[in-house]
Amino acid sequence: MRGYRNYTNYRPQISPLERLISGLSCLTYGLAGFIWIIISHIRNQPLSSFTRFHIFQSIFVFIGIYVLGLILNIFLGFVKIMPFIGPIIVNIVYFVNGYPLIFGLPATVFIVQALAVYMAVCAFMGRYAEIPGVSEHFKRMA
Repeated sequence: MRGYRNYTNYRPQISPLERLISGLSCLTYGLAGFIWIIISHIRNQPLSSFTRFHIFQSIFVFIGIYVLGLILNIFLGFVKIMPFIGPIIVNIVYFVNGYPLIFGLPATVFIVQALAVYMAVCAFMGRYAEIPGVSEHFKRMA
């Protein structure tokens, strides 16, 4: 039983290349990670679970954000034609999505950029970026 005393503190070493690829994948919304998947497949090298987690999380999170934006734009097209509530909703959406609020960026763009920076900083530090409701699925995949 002596050998299992510090088992909970065991953390495998994450190489600087894995941290760099994971961080760049988060900053480029998954594009660098997708290219790295192709390169590692051609070179027949397996990806570590840390790198795989960050690459897949960045790809699918930002694809999800893009799809959500498309769905909301379609919904906004239907709401626009409503007589009284349409102009109010359009003005609110313009204020949140088109008016520069924080550092010259609209609020939605700033939130997406902040998410990308958070994920990249966690990857550069060698930690898993925890996003509630999302990260558990990608930990099971990795």
